[in-house]
Amino acid sequence: MGQTALGQYVDQLAQSFTVSEQYGVYITKIGVFFQSVSSTFPISLHLKNRSSVLATSVKTASEMSSAASATAATETTFLFDEPMFLPQGQYEFALESNDKNEYNVWHAKLGEFKIGTTQERVIKDLAPGSMAPPSAGSIQFSDPDSDIKFKIYRAQFSANSGTAVFRDANPPVRLLETNPFSADAADSDVHVAHPNHGFHVNDKVNIQGVSGTVNGITAARLNGQRTITAVDYTGYKFSVPTGGPGQDSAVSYGGSTITATQQYRMDIAQLQMMEKKPGDADISYSGAFTTSKSWAGTETPYGSTSGVSLVNQQNKDFSVPHLIANDSNEVTHLSSGESTTITATLSNRSGNFTSPLIDLQRTQLLAINNQIDRQDSASTTLFNVPLNFVAETDAANGSSAAKHITKPVTLAVPATGIKVLFAGHRPDTGHLDIYFRTSQTGTDSDILEKAFVKATLDAAQPNDVGPNEFHEYEYTIGGDFASTLAEFDKYQIKLVMESTSTSKIPRVRDLRTIALN
Repeated sequence: MGQTALGQYVDQLAQSFTVSEQYGVYITKIGVFFQSVSSTFPISLHLKNRSSVLATSVKTASEMSSAASATAATETTFLFDEPMFLPQGQYEFALESNDKNEYNVWHAKLGEFKIGTTQERVIKDLAPGSMAPPSAGSIQFSDPDSDIKFKIYRAQFSANSGTAVFRDANPPVRLLETNPFSADAADSDVHVAHPNHGFHVNDKVNIQGVSGTVNGITAARLNGQRTITAVDYTGYKFSVPTGGPGQDSAVSYGGSTITATQQYRMDIAQLQMMEKKPGDADISYSGAFTTSKSWAGTETPYGSTSGVSLVNQQNKDFSVPHLIANDSNEVTHLSSGESTTITATLSNRSGNFTSPLIDLQRTQLLAINNQIDRQDSASTTLFNVPLNFVAETDAANGSSAAKHITKPVTLAVPATGIKVLFAGHRPDTGHLDIYFRTSQTGTDSDILEKAFVKATLDAAQPNDVGPNEFHEYEYTIGGDFASTLAEFDKYQIKLVMESTSTSKIPRVRDLRTIALN
């Protein structure tokens, strides 16, 4: 008896069976012997674990046209889409069709005559299990003395070990935000708004989706593969090919259909494999990766890191950033080699009926990138110059990649100072800076229009080495005694985090602020 998603009961002919092997088996198909078949309706076989359907195989009426046999000699096999692993235990398969009167299967009952003879009777069950005939009600009863004639086919593995190599796919193109292009008037460089693009200077990007003429530039001079000349975390720029006018105006343009290729940077990788390891089976993983470059770093992109041990479902923290490159940059920088490969080594010591399994429908690599830089308006030594530099003292538009800005705090009692405290983890590549702004008591000025002021750390703290090592940072804004701040009734704090390595980043917890008077 089967039940649909709507709760309707469906007549099914079921047969139970037992998997007795200690570590289970992989089932590939089930054979059934039919006495008669329908010329109109298909028939389905459901493999079940008593409570739910594990797999289904369907035969059409045309496929069943020659399946009937008057002597129970013709076998019809129901092949599953993939081998089904069944641990030791009880299972059943059920046959279902809209034409239940035409489909009849051969079965045996204890005490009855064997087919083709009136002298020899069925005297024993060959294996634990029983047939459950269709029922008109909601309860289906099994007949312990009857069994369908069937065969179960199990996989047999010839090797004790093997390897599977997974190669990166080309990252999909990305639809950019509306009007992603911008530039100064008559400038030959096009700025592209494309966060998390993954590119470096001299990488190739393929732009598509421009139509007609936009901001004085024809589609033919924008669409196609372009060489990147500058990057930051917000996007990149490339030079418009010669042979035409420059851009008309300093505006955003392009439309809503612009696409671009992309790459994936990663400072942390997590392998996510849906796997099964019955008995003594095991799977180990290793990876070969390609290096990237931090925004303000000195790393060399497109280098090789091989033999990286990976543990399924656990983070792998890299000491330098890596990437998954697109096909055109693999051709340019890696001689058409793959930027990322994962090797799975499968082994088994539990006999030839089981094997470790990886479900390719549920397999992925998470690429996690820390978005952090260390900006300067001009210097490129342990800094990066962004496409559009804005100092963090600006009231609204500081350009640093990583920051935390508190909500404005309104005080019931005016204050003349602020104490800022937090626990900070700062590696040798990292920097932590506090900025503040206040609104004087008795004024109606908007604090959001005030410029930020950089605060001074009370006492320098050493670099942190261990991942769980933190030091207490304190800032006393306004001084300990004679306050240098005018009395205020509103304040706001901004914490800016910087690093020359996206793989070694500062971290902050337990941020507290105290208004002083």
